[in-house]
Amino acid sequence: MPVRLRFDEEHALLRDEARRWLAERVTPAALRRLAADARGDDPEWWAQLGELGWTGLVVPEKCGGAGFGAVQLAVIAEETGRKLLPSPLLPTLLAAKLIELAGSDAQREQFLPRIAGGEAIATVAHVEPGGVWDARATTCTLSGARVCGEKAHVWAAPNAALFVVPARDAGSRALRIAVVEEGAPGVRVEAESVLDPSRRQGRVRFQNAACVPLAGDAAAAWSAWCAWAQTALAAEMAGGADAALAMTAAYAQTRVQFDRPIGAFQAIKHPLVNVLIATEQLRSLVFAAASALDAGDAAAALLARMAKAAASEAYASACSRAVQFHGGYGFTEDCDAHLYLRRALASRPALGDAREHRAAIARTLLDDGAELP
Repeated sequence: MPVRLRFDEEHALLRDEARRWLAERVTPAALRRLAADARGDDPEWWAQLGELGWTGLVVPEKCGGAGFGAVQLAVIAEETGRKLLPSPLLPTLLAAKLIELAGSDAQREQFLPRIAGGEAIATVAHVEPGGVWDARATTCTLSGARVCGEKAHVWAAPNAALFVVPARDAGSRALRIAVVEEGAPGVRVEAESVLDPSRRQGRVRFQNAACVPLAGDAAAAWSAWCAWAQTALAAEMAGGADAALAMTAAYAQTRVQFDRPIGAFQAIKHPLVNVLIATEQLRSLVFAAASALDAGDAAAALLARMAKAAASEAYASACSRAVQFHGGYGFTEDCDAHLYLRRALASRPALGDAREHRAAIARTLLDDGAELP
């Protein structure tokens, strides 16, 4: 499964631009301020993201976007994850990608320019109330241009203007994907209590709500989208794991015990090296998956699952060590490690955890290379 990794000067420039913008705005103090805010994100930041072109990062140029690929998406996701950007950016970009994959040209022109310009926050409503995230298990039904059902743990739901909803055709039972406007009659959104206040979620009920059924092959679009979504989320988690590691390493150099910085002790050094190795392995998988997606490589789905599986473990491990190695202070909410731990634990089950993805990979390998479920 040889995949040529892509990361060139253009990607480095995008990374540097993202780091500058984020460093100037997204601080632990800002995160705590927005965590206590009813909305949970800063509308001014969202407007600036639109001006930077980030809201249209993966939207085709003919629809007003930048037309970038998965590697650029991974770069931005990693940097926003490194700073825990409290923004609906990632769910909006992923919703735009699903509309592009499943919609007709006319439907792309109908929705994507609004997303690219930052006029509409969008999200994919795909998680069942019981927690199942795969659209093939959806209990929503589509009858004509009306959708009925309920979705839970919908990212950015309280502030979203567009919901991209997988549903079953009431007649054929075939998988369909529809776009529902937030203001449509029959749409009810309730904010959920969340572990990670930097990423708001909600429960959405569709009661015979008007929608626009997308015209493309929903099953194929969903399969392709999963690889994009898992890669992007794994990239965000890689950024968070790297930030947690950097925070802990810096503390270990300044915290003195027995007249020596605690970083000089093997009990600290060796676990941090393990975190570093896991984080770098994760980043390699992320950019391998993103490069495969951009190249149209058939290995992209497998690599995306590998990246998400690795991310689910590496991020939580990095944050666990961060809390532990900050000592008694680490167990208080004043320690910034808790901000990352919350995001790590909330992201771990999203789009499948390590056990689920490794089981799917194992079934594929044991079945002589059958397609991933």
